[in-house]
Amino acid sequence: MRRTTDAGGASLTLVMAGGGTGGHLFPAIALAGEFKSRCPDARIVFIGGKGGIEEKLAHGLGYELRLLDVEGVKNRRGLRRIRALAKAAMAVVEAVGILREIRPDGVIGSGSYSSAPVVSAARLLGIKTAIMEQNAMAGLTNRALGRFVDRVYISFAEARRFFPMLRTVVSGNPVRREILGKAPIDAVGKGDKFSILVFGGSQGATAINTAFVDATEYLTDIWPGLAVVHQTGKDGYDQVESAYRRKGLKVEVMRFIDDMAGAYRSADLAVCRAGATTLAELTALGVASVLIPYPFASDDHQSVNARCMASSGAAMVIEQDKLTGAALATAIKRFYGFPGELKAMREKAKGMGRPNAATTIADDFLKVMNKGA
Repeated sequence: MRRTTDAGGASLTLVMAGGGTGGHLFPAIALAGEFKSRCPDARIVFIGGKGGIEEKLAHGLGYELRLLDVEGVKNRRGLRRIRALAKAAMAVVEAVGILREIRPDGVIGSGSYSSAPVVSAARLLGIKTAIMEQNAMAGLTNRALGRFVDRVYISFAEARRFFPMLRTVVSGNPVRREILGKAPIDAVGKGDKFSILVFGGSQGATAINTAFVDATEYLTDIWPGLAVVHQTGKDGYDQVESAYRRKGLKVEVMRFIDDMAGAYRSADLAVCRAGATTLAELTALGVASVLIPYPFASDDHQSVNARCMASSGAAMVIEQDKLTGAALATAIKRFYGFPGELKAMREKAKGMGRPNAATTIADDFLKVMNKGA
């Protein structure tokens, strides 16, 4: 098999394992981009699970992709649990075969149950391993893998308690280069109007959509001074768009935002969920936010993420069971009326950001693999 080389002449073949959701896949893509920028001829192979988001995106970005038939074990009972465990065992065997074929220098797990068989197989084969934990509350898979991998890269210092201290690095969560390439203007009040970006992730969020539409009833006195971009998700678009039309309100409503960098750049305030990728982008760019954690996330990790942000003054949090149009409107008016408070939050958010997370991880893991820096 032909081996690729970096500028120093050392070969580099790397496997990125995991996916399932954008929160696990996008950091892996950002990190893969960092390795490719250093070593254009590097071979980087993504290994994920069938049916995950990686099946749609990794190939489109030009990366090799291998898929395993695997499913989560958590919350499974009876025969479903037995089936999931059997699939996991078979996936380890399959992953051993794939890794023997690829012969990577290292394997990095980006989280989710689909990363476990690959990282475990790498360990069995003596391949250097690492995992990335994006949340303040470490996931079940990463907690298990963290016991034996060579390195753990965490986004929140609060996650240290789940992993061996000497093998854990607070690196931050890698952010895509296209996001970092358009940093927002530092000054508050970047345009004639106070700009609000409303989104619930790539799929949207019904609770956020409903609350913001309701909030407009309480924002009539300042509405002429607002400019709103509302990403609804595919399913919520028709309902939200027609609601604004009935109210006679001018809002830029979108199913999906292709240019998130531009959207962040224009925003004075974001109203959104508290997923790890979203928070990494908000903090890397210094965007103030009102966070509404998704209450049904695994181990309620979004609430833990949001509390970490709020305790540092980098965001305001409204729990979903307290989310009403009136409560959201009160938060918006607070920042609209007190630009100094908004500016302070932007600075706190940027202070938490780690825009060089991909660089930090690549530097360290190249040394772990004995590839230099």
